[in-house]
Amino acid sequence: MTTRLAGFLACVPLLAAPTSFAHRDLAPAPAHTASADTAWVHHCAIYEVFVTDFSPSGDFQGLIRGLGRIQALGANVIWLMPIQPLGVLNHKGTLGSPYAIRDYLAIDSAFGTPADFRALVRAVHERGMKIIIDWVPDHTSWDNVWVTQHPDYYVRDAHGNLTVPIDPQGHPTNWSDVVQLDYHNPALRAAMIDAMSYWLREYDIDGFRVDAAGFVTPDFWREAVPAVRTAVRRPILLLAEWGDIEWNRLGFDLTYPWSSYGRLKAVWRGAPADGFVRSELTDLQTMPPTGERMRFTTNHDETANGDPPVTLFHGADGARAAYVAMALLPGRPLLYNGQEVESPQVLGLFERQPVDWNQPHAAEARAFYTRIVHLATTDSSFVSGSFSAMTTDDSVDVIAYRRGAAVVLVNARDRALRVAVSGLGAQSWRDVLSHSVQRGDTVSLPAYRAMVLEPATTTR
Repeated sequence: MTTRLAGFLACVPLLAAPTSFAHRDLAPAPAHTASADTAWVHHCAIYEVFVTDFSPSGDFQGLIRGLGRIQALGANVIWLMPIQPLGVLNHKGTLGSPYAIRDYLAIDSAFGTPADFRALVRAVHERGMKIIIDWVPDHTSWDNVWVTQHPDYYVRDAHGNLTVPIDPQGHPTNWSDVVQLDYHNPALRAAMIDAMSYWLREYDIDGFRVDAAGFVTPDFWREAVPAVRTAVRRPILLLAEWGDIEWNRLGFDLTYPWSSYGRLKAVWRGAPADGFVRSELTDLQTMPPTGERMRFTTNHDETANGDPPVTLFHGADGARAAYVAMALLPGRPLLYNGQEVESPQVLGLFERQPVDWNQPHAAEARAFYTRIVHLATTDSSFVSGSFSAMTTDDSVDVIAYRRGAAVVLVNARDRALRVAVSGLGAQSWRDVLSHSVQRGDTVSLPAYRAMVLEPATTTR
């Protein structure tokens, strides 16, 4: 979000022909009452896929072949980065950005046909999983079909020219490959809601991750969220790429914890660890009952513009410890393709860079991330347990908090520590990660190591 990324395939793909709204049946469906059964939304673990990098073939069929690997991790929601044709005019990099959409209703032929996408959706659903797609409502490519068909959908400057997006503070962005949509126009609002509803009805997807959601006026989301939710009878997942809890209040199930992520990185740079937990407590006090944060230690923005976790957090042990600290907080965990094998690749989005799945310790890494996702989605302490800070005698180096009956301890330093933890008492505890037994209040933590302690009487 903070910088408009994107890269696509190593060879310029043949893009699906632009599709006019006039050629699609977008008449509003009869209003439905959304199902109250949204349990899957609040018990999900999300796996983000950049289709072009996920498999050697870089298409829907390649993803279908990899679904078993994703499911084995415990993820039950697949989020696809944009799958519509990307813009060519004024594109960035070699091939342009997947976030510069050329036709909201079409599928990029580099990934396959509409039939191929339907096959992917069916394959996901047959596994008992859900699938959501990226949605880019703030802007389009310069050559989007709307530019000629609906020029009134766009913001214009004093000379009548299209403009780059403006950020919420009123400053022009450097996103020179895209142009700003005008949400003062009721026709544009209706068309955007119709387009989102079309994908729900036509392809049976289960929701959206909304790109740069805060760049679009909250007033639109007050209209759009209930309209999209009632477009189909089934519950859907709405994830906003935005950190303000106001977007949870607007009806999004999940929002981004950008501040949390920034604080976690700061701890690894030497900031006091207890500040991380205190800030989380403050953040969650204002969260509405139906809202949650999506918890990550990387995503496509971060891995494209910076270092992957295995580098950012100083090696595999650091990456794993950081993931424990973040993923076991209240919220829903995310993995980005390649993270589970601890690939050191910087996966930019302007070129095709298939993930190198054959990392030296891939099996060990997969087992670790599977364990954490399993805890976050099945262990009652982490599914619905309370959240509070734990007091230790090393508040600078150790992230310490309680979730339900469990205690999470994370050594954020490159040296072994012995730390006294208030509240452990004389009872025995079992570290569910190492299966070791802990007795007493003083805990030994190797460098960049996490412990998840549960009462030793707990069976798992």
